[in-house]
Amino acid sequence: MSKVFLFDLDMTLVNSGALSILRRAQLWNQVKANLHLVKSFPPSGQIAPHDLPKLLRKAGHKVGIVTSSPKWYAEEIIKAFAIEHDVLISHGDTTNHKPDPEPLNAALKALGVGASKEVYYVGDDVADTEAAYHAGLTSIGIGWGLLTFSAVASAAPDLFLGDGSLLLRTGEFDGFGYAGEVLTSGRSFVDHWGTILRCESDPQVYALGRYFTASDPRHGASALCTAVLSLKNNDTHAEILGQAVGRTGGNLDGWRPRYIVPVPPKPSQNRNRFEKVLVTAKQYLPESVNILVDGLKCVKEVAGYKQMNGGERQEAIKGAFATGYNWHGNDVLLLDDVYTTGETVKECVRVLKASGAGEVRCLTLAGDQRAFIHKQCPSCHRSMKIRTNSQGQKFWGCSGYPHYCQNTENL
Repeated sequence: MSKVFLFDLDMTLVNSGALSILRRAQLWNQVKANLHLVKSFPPSGQIAPHDLPKLLRKAGHKVGIVTSSPKWYAEEIIKAFAIEHDVLISHGDTTNHKPDPEPLNAALKALGVGASKEVYYVGDDVADTEAAYHAGLTSIGIGWGLLTFSAVASAAPDLFLGDGSLLLRTGEFDGFGYAGEVLTSGRSFVDHWGTILRCESDPQVYALGRYFTASDPRHGASALCTAVLSLKNNDTHAEILGQAVGRTGGNLDGWRPRYIVPVPPKPSQNRNRFEKVLVTAKQYLPESVNILVDGLKCVKEVAGYKQMNGGERQEAIKGAFATGYNWHGNDVLLLDDVYTTGETVKECVRVLKASGAGEVRCLTLAGDQRAFIHKQCPSCHRSMKIRTNSQGQKFWGCSGYPHYCQNTENL
């Protein structure tokens, strides 16, 4: 069946990283003088990313390029790399820009198609994922243009691909999602690099899918969210979650643990919610991987933990866990339910390492996601973007900055 693919340009189809500072500062004369620094990405799955549009069009799919760069720049890059397409939407073609959906809607209008989940927007940035969400499209993130995966983990795309050739396997898209989301939805699971979501690097934290809070419109339709919440009280979804853990936990980026240990229940809780999950997981794990349900114990009750911020959690969780094992340098995989601020994970890792563990990584059933809020600038009515200042603080900033509007607001 014919589909529609819209592509971001920079750091998705071509490697323009050498010009990123100039592009962000909108120093376009300097950009023009240095276009020779734009390179192709190494082949992904034997296919260079800039050739993907051509191959998709050859297969009968419609292709659009949607970029926040000026038209002259986009046309120069498209010509230099012979990027085939049916429509180009650039910065000057719309009033609002990503993460506003207007550029994607303009591309769909030019192609003569309506918005649907059978339309895919392929990009490398959170703004691409958010724009696709607001437009009602399926977002596809790519792994070859990212500097850090943690930057997009809390606003993750619907599909995450590290191999460009997977884009040509359109009939298998239902199975290309995150393992936890695919399996709890009853779909056929396809193992690939994007089966797991990489949330953090110190320690390395993975998630089997995305967790949407109750206030997020995506929450109600998420089978994984339903399963994770259910696990707190009963084992209804323990088997399917165990399958997801077992089919991924034995080989995480080529790393295999010697032991899997769950985050333990509180002293006031009699039920270990991960026990039945790990019974199922064992059926899918390599024989060399051992499960120790009692590998950690919670020795301190922390009241009101969910209502605390990151700093408060860090202080409150100290001394809450203990282990009766000496790990003798063996690698350990820690299992938890939802990754939020990461303070519980860090404290468990500290305790395990203090007792002789080698490398400790964490696998969570789901990673907490930021709700996509579509906010309009009260000054000029353009969309506002979540930006980060030099001190690392996030704030709302108008997408018309710096030439059209300087408005900012507290996040």
